Amino acid sequence: MEAQRPRLPKVDPWTPTQRLDEELAAVGFYLSGHPLDDMVPALRRKRTDLLADVIPKAEAGAEAFRMAGVVRRRQERASQSSGEKFAFVTLSDPTGEYEVMFPPESLRKCRDILEPGRAVCIRVRAKARDGEVRFFGDDAEPVEKAIENAVAGLRVHVVPRSAEIDALKARLEGITNSRGGEIILVASIEGGREIELKLPGRYTLDSAVRGALKISPGVVFVEDL
Repeated sequence: MEAQRPRLPKVDPWTPTQRLDEELAAVGFYLSGHPLDDMVPALRRKRTDLLADVIPKAEAGAEAFRMAGVVRRRQERASQSSGEKFAFVTLSDPTGEYEVMFPPESLRKCRDILEPGRAVCIRVRAKARDGEVRFFGDDAEPVEKAIENAVAGLRVHVVPRSAEIDALKARLEGITNSRGGEIILVASIEGGREIELKLPGRYTLDSAVRGALKISPGVVFVEDL
């Protein structure tokens, strides 16, 4: 008797962010990309540097930077003199991993934000000495807040079929945001022409939404306005 194949439940594919989270949990590092990859253009528009940009600038004497990263670890310690807690926070960006020391006053202000797994933008002071660059944190905020209004909107190129459009509409439910960006649907038609449809309202355009849009049925690619 031939064994029957087990019936597997139908599930939505992981978003790029979910896939990267699973890679990190399984092997300890990102395999197919980095959670901030899609945000780099918006971060640069907000004058945010990646680690690879900062190192040569710090070695040349620059000290104040705005950086971004995903928090990997936070290790808190107590000062022997005052008893106050400070923290060493390890962050990862698309160009590498680095550690930032947050002194007590900065840690008190940012502790709730500096949670492992969160994407953040930080303000740091860099000190280059003896071929090594050390970072000291002054402030932090969620990356979504830091790049708010950095992107005017998205052009979502789609296959013009009703089933795919309905699936895309479902993805967009619940993410309207009066301070967000526009979404324009773009579809190719006969004769090499394109039609554009601007969706009503404005939308949150964080990495989770971008990832969900990219894997929606019928979406060819997504680009910033």
